[in-house]
Amino acid sequence: MSWIVFVLIGQFLNALVVVGDKHIVTAKIVSRPIIYTFYVGLLSMVALFALPFGVTLPSSAIILPSLLAGLFFVLSIYLLYESLKNSDPSDTLPVIGGVSALITFFGSYVILGEGLPSHFFTGFFILIVGMVFISHFKFNRTVIYELVGSGVFFGMSTILLKVVFLNDTFINGFFWSRMANVFVVLLLLLLPGVYGLLVNEERAHTAVTNKNKKRPSTSSKILFVLGNKALAGVAFFCILIAIKFGNVSMINALAATQYIFLFIFAIIWKKALPGYFSDSTYKHELIHKVFATSLIVIGFIVLFI
Repeated sequence: MSWIVFVLIGQFLNALVVVGDKHIVTAKIVSRPIIYTFYVGLLSMVALFALPFGVTLPSSAIILPSLLAGLFFVLSIYLLYESLKNSDPSDTLPVIGGVSALITFFGSYVILGEGLPSHFFTGFFILIVGMVFISHFKFNRTVIYELVGSGVFFGMSTILLKVVFLNDTFINGFFWSRMANVFVVLLLLLLPGVYGLLVNEERAHTAVTNKNKKRPSTSSKILFVLGNKALAGVAFFCILIAIKFGNVSMINALAATQYIFLFIFAIIWKKALPGYFSDSTYKHELIHKVFATSLIVIGFIVLFI
């Protein structure tokens, strides 16, 4: 069960990344979520560093699952970034996680044939109820669609990653699944308007650079985005290790620890970042989230006793 440690480290880092993502899309460090999605997918090219460590040509068994996993992953982060524009990350992520866990559970049962402990259903139910309570349905219809869609696509991506790792080595699975992300975001350039948005983004950065030759604003924005995604890369690598050696449904259930971390961040940073965690400054909202987080913790205890 040592893979659980990797899940917990990964989810702690993911909680930090989500706060960073919220800042990026609301402060318009990157102008549009679709542009941010493009850059995030392109950063998967960092997997090229794995080439000297035993990467081989992909087998026919992993080509299609890798491409589909990449497609679903890109769709999931795009919808996540769209939802973060108008919602609190401590509300948004629990809904996405709950939907993702539910999709992964059924997918693992049907596609992977994974067995679960007899008490899993009880713990899973409590966990989902906690996720629903912590989100307390503060969203309009558009945001709900974005959250559900993101959760569905992320769950499907996780299942397909497990299929990839079952049919190849970890290094090969990691490398080709990351290259699939790059391939998918490059296809975004074929969509009407996306290429134009990218060109306008570069022109805007150039204009800022020419106006201010010291370039503190543009440079700091780039460094912030790269730093946030580097942190996300470390988190994702931890999750990939867990996926390779652990149970996919339980890994997704453990994603609830991310919401506990976000709750803690809301308490610590509610004054420093009021625009991100404003609901946590009110006593009744705080009690609500304490209750919901407690349900999540109980769900963990039931799952792993």
